[in-house]
Amino acid sequence: MFFLMHRAIYTFAYMELRIFTLPFDGISEGFPDEIITQFCLNKKVHSIVPQFFEQEGRPFWSVAVQYEVVLRGEDKVRALDDAQQLLFARLKEWRKNHAVKVGIPVYLICTNAQLLQMVQLKCRSLESLKQVLGFGRKRTEKYGKPIVDTIKDFYDEKRKQGTETATPAAGAVVDDLPFD
Repeated sequence: MFFLMHRAIYTFAYMELRIFTLPFDGISEGFPDEIITQFCLNKKVHSIVPQFFEQEGRPFWSVAVQYEVVLRGEDKVRALDDAQQLLFARLKEWRKNHAVKVGIPVYLICTNAQLLQMVQLKCRSLESLKQVLGFGRKRTEKYGKPIVDTIKDFYDEKRKQGTETATPAAGAVVDDLPFD
């Protein structure tokens, strides 16, 4: 089967837009929509806007797909900035040390995905830790304080490093936590 497909990619902040142009296929008596289905497999689709048109008597569908790429495991960690990657590594180290100390596997304390979420949410309170999927009352009571302390200590260190290395200009607005 031969068909013409036009693709364009545009980037908007964290979302991207891809446009497909699908010609009618007389043999299958349909449009080759499996191309779009395959494309969307590893993406979070925000919207799909179809537009039917004819050109020189031939029917086409133009389909705009607005999406975000869904990252997996290590790709999510690589997507963090340097400070966030350092915090992630510190949390993993705390988790490993605590697991050895109490004699349990690390994943029983929390998963890498949960650590990643803690870093992204900047959990500096027990209440904010409850926003992390899988961190309810029991797990927060059991592990919350040392996790929150690790995150607070990290940001305190960063704030001290920031004030020691740079003095704000006169009249500048100084953020309490520069990594918020």
